[in-house]
Amino acid sequence: MVSTGNILVSAPFGFLPDLKNAMEMQFECNFSYGADVSQVKNLLKQNEFDGWLVSPCPTYMIDQFMVDLCPSLKIIATPSTGSNHMDVNYLKEKDIKVFSLRGNEVINKIYASSEFTFNLMISTVRNTPFASQAIKKGNWRNVESQFRGRELNGLNLGIIGHGRIGTNLSRYSLAFGMNVIAYDPHIIIKEKNIKQMDSLDELFKNTDVIVVCVHLNETTYRMINSKSFDKMKDGVIFINTSRGDVIDEESLLENLENGKIRAAGLDVISGEFSADISNHPLIRYARQNNNLIITPHIAGLTYESEEKAQKAAFDAIKDYLTK
Repeated sequence: MVSTGNILVSAPFGFLPDLKNAMEMQFECNFSYGADVSQVKNLLKQNEFDGWLVSPCPTYMIDQFMVDLCPSLKIIATPSTGSNHMDVNYLKEKDIKVFSLRGNEVINKIYASSEFTFNLMISTVRNTPFASQAIKKGNWRNVESQFRGRELNGLNLGIIGHGRIGTNLSRYSLAFGMNVIAYDPHIIIKEKNIKQMDSLDELFKNTDVIVVCVHLNETTYRMINSKSFDKMKDGVIFINTSRGDVIDEESLLENLENGKIRAAGLDVISGEFSADISNHPLIRYARQNNNLIITPHIAGLTYESEEKAQKAAFDAIKDYLTK
């Protein structure tokens, strides 16, 4: 082994043996996927890590206190486009290099999140998970009225954020005969089959299904709020696979309860770092109601996408520490 540094790896690598071996050939590696916050803190205190390849969805926040436990850190890399699990401002203040997939060319070769968003949309429109659960309880067509859905063909789909995921979702949805409307103030959409709206209000009033595909930042924090829901069509389907904090979740719950939103599908919620996530208001609601699907932030979880993402994060650490 040729060691050029000591790195902590809290991202999952058990299903990537070749990449794991390549890492061990380059660095002294401490693989700690599944370690809880106290275990990770102890590792940071007891080792002089040069780099940290973090999990994209840890159960803790990589904050100032945690970073200060390991003064030797030079780079932290996350195999995700999102970085809200890290205090990026403090890391930059400490002159610790931060790497994420956002803006990296590899991201255009990753399709898992786009495919999952499309899958979640279909599942929500057609009530698929609840129909499957009903069968496990001994039911069959006797409960069919609970699961009657809509055809995608002919529905108006509104996509908020037409970046990589939004663009892929448009392509998939057009193939199913949906009418695609999109809002993104940062780009000009050139695809002739997509109608670009000048405002969110226009999108809200013209769509049957709304999908949020934006990055979380200061301008998108709770961009979908009570005023937004008021402007949507009655009986709209709402999907979010971006980040939980782009939604005012209290308003989302209120509109699920009063029927303004026919059904919602979420792969993300606020407070994902909470130790008591099972008591999150949305999860409590989902236990008792069949118009909300929540999945545990798994949009990017495929063998192919994770290998591409984690190799990119590893390469960033290698290039930075060996330059």
